[in-house]
Amino acid sequence: MAQVRFMITIVTLSVLAAGLLPGCARMGGLRARMAAKEIAHTVPIQGDPVTLGRLNAVVIDNPYGNVKVIAKPTHEQAHITFRVQQERRLRWRAARQGFDFDAVGEYFSAVHMHNGELSTLTISPTNLTVEGYRPPIDLTVEIPQCDGIEVRNAGGKVVIVGVEGAIHVESGDSIIAGGSVEIRTDREQLEEIYAISNGGHVTLVTGPQSAGTVELVAPRGKTTFNSRYGIVNHSMPSKGHWTGIWNDGINTIYLESQDGDASIMVVENPVMHSSSKTR
Repeated sequence: MAQVRFMITIVTLSVLAAGLLPGCARMGGLRARMAAKEIAHTVPIQGDPVTLGRLNAVVIDNPYGNVKVIAKPTHEQAHITFRVQQERRLRWRAARQGFDFDAVGEYFSAVHMHNGELSTLTISPTNLTVEGYRPPIDLTVEIPQCDGIEVRNAGGKVVIVGVEGAIHVESGDSIIAGGSVEIRTDREQLEEIYAISNGGHVTLVTGPQSAGTVELVAPRGKTTFNSRYGIVNHSMPSKGHWTGIWNDGINTIYLESQDGDASIMVVENPVMHSSSKTR
């Protein structure tokens, strides 16, 4: 009887294994395809890897599309990816109309230069187009440390998380409207911030130890300084405009939304707190 039970157990395990192995193979194949797709959508960085240990600045120009920058020490080195918006639709149109479309083409170049201690990563658009038209392309930059950033874009939102140092953002131009801008700093912010958009809300989420001479401009929206922390002196609110000196800061914080709200939110752990205005 014991031998019979042993044989039944062996047969049962064999049947289960036969049923599970194809599923495991499918999962492995899916992961491999996802990894290959991620690699195909990566912008290679010319130069040494961007790692911890240097003061890293980032300069980004995306003429049409979203920009997201996430600075986090758990990232071993800088990694840049892109996605063409409505990729399937463009593939269908290309097949139907007979023009060339490369979803993983070289739409951006990235160059890293440093002198040992100071490092600059510059991400620029190439002249690659689809039948003379550059489609909207979303750009994501993951970096272990960012000590200053400059972003220019149009036709999409900008989200910056965990960046320290001076921050400069311009979203939108005379041809293509910008999108919402959200900056979520890491801990305190004592450097200059300049952020402007002609097509969305502009929001700064920062920590209680931050400071600055603040100016909020929103001719068609609301200006809001929302904080339970620190001291605000010389507050001067008016319609579409607010100024004040927060925590005796001398660094300039200038936020302007030409077609939305300009806001500052002061919270604990700002990198984890989204304003929800960029969704």
